[in-house]
Amino acid sequence: MASTLVDLDQPPYRNEGFCAVLELAVAAARELDPGADRVPAPRASREAGLDERVQREAIRRLRSGTAVNPGLLPLLAEGRFAAGVPDLVCLIAAPGTARARTVLDIVREAAERGERVLLTAPVPPPVDAVIARLPDGATVIRVDQAGSGPGSIDAASAAVQQRILARSQAAARSLEPWLGDPAPAHGWLRRLDNALTEAAEARERAGRAAAHHEATVRAARDRLGAPLAEIARERATAERAAAAAAREVERLTAALRRAETSRLRRWQAGRLRTSLSHAVRHAAAARSAFHTIDSGYAESAREHDIAVGNDSVVRAAAERAAFADLAARRALESAERSAHQLTRMLDGVTARPEWTADEAGLTGFAERCRELEPTLRGRAGLLREWRQRATRPSRQLHGELLRYADVVATTCLGAGRPEHADLEYDLVVVEDAGRVAVPAALVPLVRARRAVLVGEAGRPPLRDVAVVRAWVAARCPAGVDAAELTGLLTGSVFDRVAACGPAANRAGPGPGGTGPASGRPGG
Repeated sequence: MASTLVDLDQPPYRNEGFCAVLELAVAAARELDPGADRVPAPRASREAGLDERVQREAIRRLRSGTAVNPGLLPLLAEGRFAAGVPDLVCLIAAPGTARARTVLDIVREAAERGERVLLTAPVPPPVDAVIARLPDGATVIRVDQAGSGPGSIDAASAAVQQRILARSQAAARSLEPWLGDPAPAHGWLRRLDNALTEAAEARERAGRAAAHHEATVRAARDRLGAPLAEIARERATAERAAAAAAREVERLTAALRRAETSRLRRWQAGRLRTSLSHAVRHAAAARSAFHTIDSGYAESAREHDIAVGNDSVVRAAAERAAFADLAARRALESAERSAHQLTRMLDGVTARPEWTADEAGLTGFAERCRELEPTLRGRAGLLREWRQRATRPSRQLHGELLRYADVVATTCLGAGRPEHADLEYDLVVVEDAGRVAVPAALVPLVRARRAVLVGEAGRPPLRDVAVVRAWVAARCPAGVDAAELTGLLTGSVFDRVAACGPAANRAGPGPGGTGPASGRPGG
């Protein structure tokens, strides 16, 4: 059978072998540190095996090429740094004020540029020391801090919930009248409908009462109008006589004018003048008689109207018509008051429908309110339920808070907890990296494009070298690079990177505490 020669020194195979040794180092650490971990897991990750699982997940991402920084695997496995791109910088400095100020400047300046920063350390105190000095303005989330103290994710979640409640308070108050069974708004809408129904019925009754009143007045006029009718007949006769006399005057005047202008008929002019004179006097007497009778008729008509108005039957009908009209107007006023109440309940909720204070306008307004009621009732119920959930402690916000935070602070292994999910960062700062083994450091490193490892030179090994060598000699599987495994178990990620990195990837705190490239590894 043919065989294929494989050069294990080629980068792909060397990198795969390095990942296998990393996984073996994670398992070996569990046996070498059965009671105390030299790289402590966060207190919140004491569930069995969580620290080991997050390290193995980081190794899987490194091996599969899904680490955010694609150059991380060749850098750690082969010591190959990207030429001219310091995507991983070692800040070499002893613990103290200068180092603390430099780390603070790196984190602050990156956050001010709009970059997302992951700040980690093997234990919480170094992380707490940095975030305590960060200026206000940046959103800082302290993930693995127990309880709900300042900066903790529980405190941030509670603050967001309080802001949600405060900002939705006005909307909740506006929608409150549309809640309940029955809701106050529904009660006012029912009142409006009832008032409109009553107004329509009252208006119909008022119409019937007005028609009955008119019929009663006509009957009373007929019943009480005999004397007035007689005078009316006399007035009509006198009016006709006056009109006839006036026409006779006009006829004789015209005849006289023709006779005076005709030579053949001038002999008739004298007789016509005499007749015209008698006709004028007669017409004047007829007009005078008519005016006398007309004045008497007008007075009789007024007396007749008074008599009709004072008639008991007419008065009763008038009172019934007036009461019916008043009832109709009051019913419409009641509908108008209900409409004003509903209008106030619509303020701040939706655009208020325009309406007029008449039956047609109020009816249209009621129809629009009936259309809006199911929607507003549903909105009010959803908002109340949402606000009730917002008053209860919830971890649902944690993922979003971490996603949009400017600075996320946690321990190295805490960066692999489930709430971090697939979060990525522009920069990771590992404080006290001289105490962090490579597998533990991978948990935050695989999530960031650039990294700053902060530590001091000359720290003792993470574990007793003799003990580790003895364990490796006894337990190391065949084919595994024993020296590589020993180095991973005793050396820190800081030692490994600082030993093989070029000068451009190593720096110390500058004057006044200014960090390397102002925190711009890989700028």
